[in-house]
Amino acid sequence: MNVRARNMLIAGSAIAAVGLWWKGRSDDQAIHDQVTYPPLDMLKSVAEDIWIIDSGPISAMGLQLPVRMTIIRLASGDLVLHSPTKFSTAVAEAVGALGTVRHLVAPNVAHWTFLTQWQHAFPEATIWAAPGLGERPQVRASGLRVDAVLGDEAPPAWADEITQGVVAGGAGFHENWFFHRASRTLLLVDLIENLEPAKLPPLARLVMRASAATNGTTARYLRPIVRLGGPKAKQAISELIAMGPERVIFARGRFFERQAAEQLQRAFAWLV
Repeated sequence: MNVRARNMLIAGSAIAAVGLWWKGRSDDQAIHDQVTYPPLDMLKSVAEDIWIIDSGPISAMGLQLPVRMTIIRLASGDLVLHSPTKFSTAVAEAVGALGTVRHLVAPNVAHWTFLTQWQHAFPEATIWAAPGLGERPQVRASGLRVDAVLGDEAPPAWADEITQGVVAGGAGFHENWFFHRASRTLLLVDLIENLEPAKLPPLARLVMRASAATNGTTARYLRPIVRLGGPKAKQAISELIAMGPERVIFARGRFFERQAAEQLQRAFAWLV
């Protein structure tokens, strides 16, 4: 092979490699944009003193899924960050412009992994955790500081504005719920999932459909764990339904923006 032919082959291979890399990058970006709820990592107002930040995708059980944080501004101007998502300086500055970041909330044992970064950025904020979270080895190893454990009764910091409780199941499962009374907004994380099949890659679509996580209800893999909570778990769910919220925000999928009370009742028909 002469020098010119060899150079042409090398150049052609390089162009092909760049093309494959760009196609892979484009495919990854397309999946990234498809499964989430752009614009990502930006404040979105959903009610007076209530904002969400859609983020992700995150890897859960090997699947790429969206995730969401909710922010409540109290009458004092203090902010409650519920299930904080990925930290960045830009996001922190946007959130900080709303008020004083005073409370960081990990509402169940799965929604804590980004809190360490937020804790470093806002060291004076109180870290509130679901029961049992602080004892988990991976949490201790992360360096996350847990200041207080969430219970059935709202602390004085927000009791005048937010009602709260806990759904306790088996295997150490606890999920704290919060009801912002002024906006009639209920906050959950994993007790309801409402992923949209059209937004998911084929494998994730198959798995999520099979688990009912695309039906605006409790995923089938979580139901036995909640049932292990017995009458207390059932009573806690009944109390959520009885509040008749105007909207229900949760971590994954399209949240209930309208007719939320009816959708909430359907979501938990498997239990109550």
